[in-house]
Amino acid sequence: MTFSERLRQLRQEKKMTQAALGQAIDISPRMISFYESGNHFPRDEVILKRLADLFAVSMDYLMGHSELREESALKRLCEVYKELPSPDRRTVMDFMDFLLEKSKRT
Repeated sequence: MTFSERLRQLRQEKKMTQAALGQAIDISPRMISFYESGNHFPRDEVILKRLADLFAVSMDYLMGHSELREESALKRLCEVYKELPSPDRRTVMDFMDFLLEKSKRT
């Protein structure tokens, strides 16, 4: 998914208009329209950061470089981990280490 598609999807999920999104990150609704149509890409990293923060996603997800909404996935992972008893936490860490090593070999 491209940046323009992802931006439109995230905005619509939040039920925001282009005007409301522009106001939230301090740019014109016209620029939001340009971004969503694929005619322009934010040149300023500050704009990307504002968008990512507003939608609670990583910049990689916003730009289409990742399919995981890392911010929310990481938050959920931490919440679940904190609820586990200590022996289960160790099991989770061991399994993550196993998966990491496995992915390095392939």
